[in-house]
Parts: sequence; structure tokens; C-alpha cells
Amino acid sequence: MSFNAAASTYRRGRPPYPEAVFELLGGRCGLRPGARVLEIGAGAGLATGRLLAAGAEVVAVEPGRSLAAILTADHGSDRLEVVVSDFETAELPGGFDLAVVASALHWLDPVGSTGRIGELVRPGGWLAAWWTDFGDTSRPTVFRDRLDDVYHDLLPAEPGYRDSRSYALDTDRWRRQLTAGGWFEDVAVQVVEWSQILTAQSARDLWSTFPNIAELAPPAREEFLTRLAAIVDSEGGRVDDPRVTVVYTAARTEREAAAG
Repeated sequence: MSFNAAASTYRRGRPPYPEAVFELLGGRCGLRPGARVLEIGAGAGLATGRLLAAGAEVVAVEPGRSLAAILTADHGSDRLEVVVSDFETAELPGGFDLAVVASALHWLDPVGSTGRIGELVRPGGWLAAWWTDFGDTSRPTVFRDRLDDVYHDLLPAEPGYRDSRSYALDTDRWRRQLTAGGWFEDVAVQVVEWSQILTAQSARDLWSTFPNIAELAPPAREEFLTRLAAIVDSEGGRVDDPRVTVVYTAARTEREAAAG
């Protein structure tokens, strides 16, 4: 719940998802006006607003009350229902055309969550899950190399940037999870490369949302954020920081949900 504790920072710090994600949902997964969409772990609404803009009717599940309040304030609509609950215990209707999990699938129970989603999505519907990697080891930058020194000093157990490995790109893991129990099949993976322009302030805001930074002791956290901002300032006040958004989509099989 560290995200909920700093909900306004999360809202301010996290960048939008790229347009290509929602084009994929429209072209492959049936996102369209009138589509019934279940959004799991909606946060402050980074994906919610785009789903509503596509004309969908959205049930957004978010366990954090502060995040849910921002979600409601920013995106309140007669086509949006916000359920403040853990997904595992939320009371939800069935028959959704599409379930989406934006930057949240790794927080769900890997054993039971796919089955629960499968029960809620109609046969022939879709599941889409995606993450944004904040950095791209295939596109190294001076900014990232310099930032490694800060990580080395304050988070020495973490690998250097060039040696890091993306869990979003662990395709075997996510294919196994998405197809567990025979609810979903035909898993496809799309990798979207893009970049985010960072200022000293937006870099501070973004890194403040990362759990490993938020959980540092306050003096260490402030030192990290101050040094981060100083790197951006020394690079001219703006840096072009690569991003990768990895999108998994899977088709709901004809398996029938249990009665009751």
C-alpha cells in the first residue's frame, strides 16, 4: 500500500501509457464504445481515463482509498464504477468483455488470480496485462550510468542499470500465469519502445513512486532524490529517458464459469 500512502505523488509522478497500448486493445481485444471492462488495480486512473475515452463501461477495482478518491475525482462518470477492495475479495459482476491489469498483475496471487479473472470475463472476451519499464538496457544513456552511482551508494544490493533484468519481459513466466487453469489462450506479447522527457522535479516525482525508494529511511530517500535531481540539472535540466511498455493479451477460452 506504499502507493496509496503517497497517492498524490503517484498521480503526479507516473507518466501516461503510450497510445499504442490502447490501439492494441481496440484492434485485438475489442475495446470500443459500450464494451464492459474490468480494470484491476486501477490506481489513480492512468489507464482508466483512456478506457473511458474509448467509450467503455468500466468497473475499476482499487484497494487504496486515497488512490480511489483521486480516481473518482478525476474520472467520475456514469460509465465508471469504482470498487474499493482487494481484487481477491471484491464483489463483482461477471460477463466482462475485457479485463485489464496495468502495472499490477505482479501484485496479484499468481495461483488464484487468473481463475478469478476467467470467471469474470465472458467466453470470447480478453485479458490484457502490461507494465512500463522505466529504462531500457538496450538504449543506455549517460544519465542512467551516472544514476548507477547513486544506487550503488544507497541501494548497494541492487544490480547496476546495464545488468538489470526486466520481469515484464519474462515471457515464459507470464505466459504460464495467463494460461493457468485453461481460462485463457493465444497469448501475444507486444513491446512498445518510447521515451519520457524528465526535468529535475518530474524525476523526483517519478522515483518517489518506486517502492524501493519510498521505503528508504527518510534521510537516505531525500539524499537519493536530491542527487537524482542534480544529475538531471547537470545534464541541461532535461533528459530523454527511454521506456519500454510490455503488453500481454490473451483470449478467453470457451470454458464455462462455475454456476453460482
